[in-house]
Amino acid sequence: MKEKKMLSVSQVAELMGISRTHVLRKINGGEIQATRVGRSFVIDRSDLPGIYKQLTEKEKERVEKAVKKTFEEYADVIKRLGRA
Repeated sequence: MKEKKMLSVSQVAELMGISRTHVLRKINGGEIQATRVGRSFVIDRSDLPGIYKQLTEKEKERVEKAVKKTFEEYADVIKRLGRA
């Protein structure tokens, strides 16, 4: 199923784990780009900051390598934490 490109303020709030009010503050503060549609805003998924944007294949590969390396280096510690 294809992901929606445009999101509502409520959808962005849920994705980011923050309130609608906080999303609106971020829009008004210029942290999130949004387009006004009537009395509401819509946000292009690609305009979301940080981890909420789509990663390129190259970026995905780098993240996967970093996670694998971390697990290899800290496997013993991770296992111990899992038992705690």
